[in-house]
Amino acid sequence: MFDKDPEEHYIKQGDPGKPTYYIIRRMADTTGLLTRYRMVMGHVRYALSKSWIPVVDMQHYPNPYLAPEKLGKENAWEYYFEQPLRIGLETAYNGENVVLSDGDSVRPYPAHSLKFLEKRNDDLAEWRMLVKLGLMKIKPELMKEIAETRAKLFSKEDRVLGVILRGTDFLVRRLKGRPIPPPIDFARAVVNTKLKEWKCNKFFLATEDKKILQPFQTTFGYRCVILDREYVDYNSVKDKWVTICSIDRENDNYLQGKEYLTQVVLASMCNALVAARCSATTTTMFLNDHFEEIYFFNLGRYETVTLD
Repeated sequence: MFDKDPEEHYIKQGDPGKPTYYIIRRMADTTGLLTRYRMVMGHVRYALSKSWIPVVDMQHYPNPYLAPEKLGKENAWEYYFEQPLRIGLETAYNGENVVLSDGDSVRPYPAHSLKFLEKRNDDLAEWRMLVKLGLMKIKPELMKEIAETRAKLFSKEDRVLGVILRGTDFLVRRLKGRPIPPPIDFARAVVNTKLKEWKCNKFFLATEDKKILQPFQTTFGYRCVILDREYVDYNSVKDKWVTICSIDRENDNYLQGKEYLTQVVLASMCNALVAARCSATTTTMFLNDHFEEIYFFNLGRYETVTLD
């Protein structure tokens, strides 16, 4: 079933009067969960424009959230999200007309430019509509668990600032065109200022990087609230991508995705937001259209000379 042709193509073409199923796949096996989420949004929009039925396949293509022994047996997308139209892979692959998507992204798909995130055009609202229509829905049982976690972390009286910071490979690899994350000292100064300015008594820190977590805990103490999860001690010499950093525990592939998504949903439940620009931030903006205040770090992009 694992088709290595990266181009969009039919694998079955029969009665044109029957539905066409569009299998959304990602050939790169190190792509993170929320980058996949953004790319799936692009493919869903594309499929609907052609009156095709989109179905996400993270079962037959290796990815960081599917244990190797489960390849071809379980769909990692369905660990975290509903299928766009609630139609699964078995139905899709058994259809008379089946198209495999491009193994990369299709244009357009959601960005993380300031113009997009700060809603200076209508793009964010249009993409957010896919979420509101239930086409990019997080599993209800996971959302229930996250809501229960939030109730344990914060009281109803707390005013909480969400803080999203990426480190590890995002910082070390310096890929051309990627937004530059803020230095830790600068990020701490901004968070301190915004806590006072926006009258927040606590903040929720969403990060994967132990090197970011520890300085924030030292500076802010109890005001820095975190998810009880495993944080990555990234080694830039031996670790190429954070998505292939394994933690010695049962079901690690699934748990890393769950913890990542849980942090982002918790950040979306906050009163205000301070964030580096990355897929987690873009996803957070899809999930919350009523932040009281927002601040995005704008330090430019690697190997470019303009700010955006």
